[in-house]
Parts: sequence; C-alpha cells; structure tokens
Amino acid sequence: MASILVLFASHFGQTRTIAKTIAEELRIAGNAVDLVDARRPDLPPPEDYDVVVLGSRIELGRHASAIRAFIAAHHETLTEMPCAFFSVSMAAATPGASPDPNGYMTALFEDTAWRPQLSAAFAGALLYRQYNWLTRMIMKRISQAAGHTTDTSRDHEFTDWRRVRAFARSIAEMTAVREREHLICAPPVQPSSGGSAAAST
Repeated sequence: MASILVLFASHFGQTRTIAKTIAEELRIAGNAVDLVDARRPDLPPPEDYDVVVLGSRIELGRHASAIRAFIAAHHETLTEMPCAFFSVSMAAATPGASPDPNGYMTALFEDTAWRPQLSAAFAGALLYRQYNWLTRMIMKRISQAAGHTTDTSRDHEFTDWRRVRAFARSIAEMTAVREREHLICAPPVQPSSGGSAAAST
C-alpha cells in the first residue's frame, strides 16, 4: 500500500471536488491518501509520501500561487519522486480543446522546471449562483466571449467525471508499478548472525 498526497488549490469548489474524486479512486485501489487544501499554513512535506498529486484551478490565466510555491519549495524532492498534476479550467470545456488548453500546464512546467510523470486538464464549472454579483458579471462576459453559457440563473458543470476517474486509475497503476520496481530492486535480506550459526551446527 502506497502513501499518496493529493494537494489541491480551489476557489469555488470544483477543483476540490475533482481532487476528492481522485482521492476516493486511489483509496479504492488500496492506497492511503491524504487530501489537503493548499491554502493550509502547515502543508505536509512530500518526503512523507510515496506519490504526490497536485491540482490547481486556473484563474486569470495562471495556476494557483499556493501550488506554484509548493513546487518551488520542494522542487528537488518532487523532481525525484513519482508525481501527477491536474489543471482545471473552462478552456478545457471548449469543444475540440487540446490536451493542454491554452498551454497552461506547459507554462507551469517551464516556469517551475518541473514535470510530473502524469498530467491532465479537466473542464471546470460555471458556478454562477456562488459568485458575487461582480464576479458573476465578469464570468458572464468571459463565458460569452468563449462561447460558453451565459445563463446565470443556475450553475453549470462541465467536468467529465469518467476522465477524472480514468486519470486516478492511471495514477494508481503508476503507483503499483513503482511499488513492484521497489520490491524487485530492494537488496536481499541478509541472514542474521544467529541464523548462520544455527545453519552451521
């Protein structure tokens, strides 16, 4: 059983829900998972885990500063261990969107000089009823320009949950492979001196 950290940065809750779904799938696969909000002041170090999964919403064209700061603070450790990353944005909801809409993930990976083994971009949600009036109007204008719904009378979810669960299963598979490799590469257990003496008598 592997120990996995799922660290997320969310604003209105959709990224948190995606992170929670990933954590649940990883637990079903038999892993011990800590689901942690990146806004917490006492974030656990990646050294405490076998695998780290980071996730962030896009806001004003960038991933959350808390996630970027975590990567910077633990860059060497994250570079040397198995990691996964997911990005959440409305750009991913556009029909025919590329695997990295608007190059958001590429920009993050280049800026931080860090690249995870697995990455995915998921469509988020337009939670109009949760926005204050100013944010609602701003998001309505942005959505209109991008061709998304401008119906502010209700919330709209675009996340493909099948893709989210498939991504989680890919993380679980990566984790299982790493565990098998660790067992294969582990040095053989040497017999104790007492065992050797018993064998020679």
